[in-house]
Amino acid sequence: MFIELVDALRCPNAHEESWMVASSDRMEARHIVTGTVGCPVCSAVFPIREGVVDFRRASAPPVAHRAAGSADEAMRLAALLDLTDAQGFAVLLGEWGNQAHELHGIVDTPLVLVDPPEGITGAPGISVIRGDGTIPLAERAARAVAVDAADSARVASAVRVARAGGRVIAPATASLPDDVTELARDARIWLGERHAATSEMVSLHVRRGSAPGAESPRPFP
Repeated sequence: MFIELVDALRCPNAHEESWMVASSDRMEARHIVTGTVGCPVCSAVFPIREGVVDFRRASAPPVAHRAAGSADEAMRLAALLDLTDAQGFAVLLGEWGNQAHELHGIVDTPLVLVDPPEGITGAPGISVIRGDGTIPLAERAARAVAVDAADSARVASAVRVARAGGRVIAPATASLPDDVTELARDARIWLGERHAATSEMVSLHVRRGSAPGAESPRPFP
């Protein structure tokens, strides 16, 4: 797990949102290979093994095994998610994790894999998170997200972590969330962009008359 990702991690337990703290036993190039992350609110501690942060609080169901990535698919994914530089990080959920190593070979953007197929471990530039519910990342933390499930709760959780203007990919059968604008679609997926946050209404007060002694506005000639 990339050490700078710690600021974006969030505890999956039900309480007010807080950052987490990390402790490393072994690191390679700013990548935590073995260690723990802990929550200062509820004191929960989660292990990091082989670069994988394990947030699971119950036995996890079997996941699909790793499949070979495709250079063409990785290139298409990089273009759709607009991964043109090393700023921020992109999140790949589920089976999109199969493309991580191919994608990492062509882009500088750090990648975060959430619940990828079995057999995929972390490496410098590729962080892996396993959980059993809501994606344990801060809201609007990621520059782009690709989700492989059409489940509305999973898509909503994925959209939540995308920043304003961030790209989102989901299966074509998934409903388009209200806060996402569709950019493109084919038989497999839709590509969208998350809206900017809407600010609250601001009351404007009109000043009637002028203060005593104030100069009156001059009329146009």
